[in-house]
Amino acid sequence: MINTPWIDTPEDRDFVRRLHEADGPADLAGSWPDSIWAILKDAGAPGWSLPESYGGTGLDRLSLVAANARVANGSLTAAFILSQHDAAVRRLLASPDRPIATYWLDAISKGDAFATVGLSQLTTSRRLGATALRAKSVGPGLIQLDGAMPWVTAAEKADVFVAGAVTEDGQQILFALPANRPGVTVRPAYDLAALGSSRTSEVGCDHVQIAESDLLAGPALNVMSGTSSTGTGGLETSALAMGQALAALEALEAEATAEPTLTDPAAALRAEWNTLWSQLMNTAQGLLDSQAPGAIRSQANDLVVRLTQAFLTARKGSGFLRTDPAQRWARQALFFLVWSCPRPVAQAAIRDMAGLCDLG
Repeated sequence: MINTPWIDTPEDRDFVRRLHEADGPADLAGSWPDSIWAILKDAGAPGWSLPESYGGTGLDRLSLVAANARVANGSLTAAFILSQHDAAVRRLLASPDRPIATYWLDAISKGDAFATVGLSQLTTSRRLGATALRAKSVGPGLIQLDGAMPWVTAAEKADVFVAGAVTEDGQQILFALPANRPGVTVRPAYDLAALGSSRTSEVGCDHVQIAESDLLAGPALNVMSGTSSTGTGGLETSALAMGQALAALEALEAEATAEPTLTDPAAALRAEWNTLWSQLMNTAQGLLDSQAPGAIRSQANDLVVRLTQAFLTARKGSGFLRTDPAQRWARQALFFLVWSCPRPVAQAAIRDMAGLCDLG
């Protein structure tokens, strides 16, 4: 295993501090967090996933994974919103031969458009199923969409949804859907247990028409396999879990300075975090003998839940106040158990909670 330490500069610490200070008020308000998005924009975060040809930073995979972990260290709300923006950008970049992709990438790079994804109906969502959004041909070069995209973050702020639907013959398509297209309705945001200010909601489509020129990929039986393999369910999500876990760990270590009984648990958790971070970095680099992304995700999920609950326990009653970060981090950490969580990872977690041996 190579040494891949957490990179920490004064600029990084200031960035994390600003996000941390904004996350609590955003959580309490539940409204769109203008302050958080402004901090991300000031840091150039929306351009991290954009190539230099579009005026972005063009971070490589390893650097992008680490940068997103840094965002989550300050604010999981910020990391969640940014991850959905980045997922949309990746899907657009995966269709370089489609003029519509170039159009939206240009708009995003200039700050003239905000993009998010509506893809959970094709991946992990079970609430409405894989046919939540249906597509059928209604004329030469015209496709009609009916149904809904069930989990769309920042939907009320989006100018374009990078989305997917199932066709009449069971195939799938990916497309860029303008938010102002007739028949598109952004429904009220979900009352989530955490991350309410991400403004995640359902987007309805009632006889919405798109042209073949709006397509990014498909029709194909599994259209997602033909685009970027990275996404919110992969190493990026594990990195966000690690970033939030570090926030709780650092807070626990601060508590240990006044409470000696916390010293040994904090040290053990620090060693575990360091090991898993190195494993995550090795996997992100594709090194030989590195762990599979699913294994990293399982361990990161487990660690962030245990660390945030350890800090909540250490804070005692004070940590249960809505104004304390301990309860907020504990609630937010539970999201990793349901957010784009692959079924094998979820099943392994449930078996672990039940004290059963691993299926493998």
